Amino acid sequence: MKKTAKLLHLIGLVMFLGGILPSIVMNSVVGASTDAVLIDHQRLFVSAITWALTIPGMWVLIVAGGLTALAGKYRLVEHRWLIAKLVLAALILLNGTFILAPLVSQVTSIAEQSAAQGQLLPTYMPLKAQEDLYGIANFLMLVVAFLLAIYKPSFRRTQQGAQADRQATPASP
Repeated sequence: MKKTAKLLHLIGLVMFLGGILPSIVMNSVVGASTDAVLIDHQRLFVSAITWALTIPGMWVLIVAGGLTALAGKYRLVEHRWLIAKLVLAALILLNGTFILAPLVSQVTSIAEQSAAQGQLLPTYMPLKAQEDLYGIANFLMLVVAFLLAIYKPSFRRTQQGAQADRQATPASP
């Protein structure tokens, strides 16, 4: 079970990152273009990747990672880094599923309407900017979760720091 969960965790990671990175590249290729047809094609690509790789990969990654964490040697109450990582995973899941994915669909729909009308609709850029912000937030949370998993910081105070705090705090009357 543990090895299967690790395998699924790795597959989810590949799918998730495999969906994010091409979307970033596509955004940089199209850049600030106002060509409605080019944007429509780019959005169809990004939307397909989001729904085929990013969202399913995110779910597989987080569910398998949670199972791995629960079956692993780390006890949650003793390892605050793991609690922080799981909280970040939940935030990534909520943001990606309930905010970012619907925004991707909305932005793609506006791009399709824009291509049909031959010009970029005024609602496209503000909604696209919102999608970018939530995407950046998810990516940054993912990077922090990776760093927590790699470095496993203790989040515990050193005994010297605790002792210095006790000495600096006056005793209660």
